Amino acid sequence: MTDDTERTPLGDRAFDATRDAVDAASEHVNQVGRHLRHKLKAAKRPETYVDMLTDVTKAAPLGMLAVAFISGMLFARRR
Repeated sequence: MTDDTERTPLGDRAFDATRDAVDAASEHVNQVGRHLRHKLKAAKRPETYVDMLTDVTKAAPLGMLAVAFISGMLFARRR
């Protein structure tokens, strides 16, 4: 008869598999936490006007070219 405190080879394998699953889940949770922390820091950082202008220019390059041309003409007329 086996004692309750005695571990069998099958029990050892099940324990090891469970521990590996818990370790993998813990690592995944830590990765998600690091990712969220990074995104929150990036969201808190104020975006500069240059960054916003860069994003708008990438989104609509022809529109921004037209705005730059018209702005240049208005600036040149004042001088």
